[in-house]
Amino acid sequence: MNAQNLIPYLTDFLATELEKTGADAFVVGVSGGLDSAVVSALCALTEIPTRALIMPMPSSNLANLGDAIEHCDMFGIDYEIQEIAPFMEAFASLDTGADKLRIGNFATRVRMGLLYDYSAKHRAVVVGTTNLSERMLGYSTIYGDLACAFNPIGEILKTKVSKLAEALTINENIIAKTPSADLWENQSDERELGYSYDILDSVLRDIFSRPELREKIRGGKEITKDDLAYLLDSNHNADLCKFITNRMIKNSFKLRMPNVAQVDPNA
Repeated sequence: MNAQNLIPYLTDFLATELEKTGADAFVVGVSGGLDSAVVSALCALTEIPTRALIMPMPSSNLANLGDAIEHCDMFGIDYEIQEIAPFMEAFASLDTGADKLRIGNFATRVRMGLLYDYSAKHRAVVVGTTNLSERMLGYSTIYGDLACAFNPIGEILKTKVSKLAEALTINENIIAKTPSADLWENQSDERELGYSYDILDSVLRDIFSRPELREKIRGGKEITKDDLAYLLDSNHNADLCKFITNRMIKNSFKLRMPNVAQVDPNA
């Protein structure tokens, strides 16, 4: 399905899923980045009330804040700005030795906690903004940015999200910027991953096109070496395939619901 045709499909998905919850509105964490811009624009196009919470870090790029505000104004989205500096300062005072990863994960979970509280206040539901590339690679925080009621872009690779953004006429500043969660100064998704999304998606597209693997990913089932063994015989770069295979196996638990011990045989 091309990007233009995806828009009515995804807006219908959003409206249908919201109706199931009995809530009245959507809430999206808008960062000034691509994924949240696309999701919030799709929500706004349903003509259902859409709210945004903008939650900058103390180290956040001010350009992202400006882009987030301009985006909300462009799509008629009500927004509030919630600084998370007090939460980060409290965390830093409890553990002065926390590394960037722990600080970033904490910030992501604080943001999601605020979003869920905001959703309760406004009788809204939290809409997810994690794309398929991030989900498959585990480049996301469990109970952080992965948390949501439903997600319209969870089966769309990052490179295709860009095409969708163009079809939605998202601000070019947002489309062109380097992908970043903006969790610390000059943070870059692609630099952390070691590959561009263009390169990563060339392999991920192949993986997701295989029905058995697609259903495993959709069902949150464990991904094994056997599932991805074919990559070793593929035309893709061997180091890249090894990197993707290792990440998918290591992080597939993030997409699974927690197991519950079955103590009653009749349950």
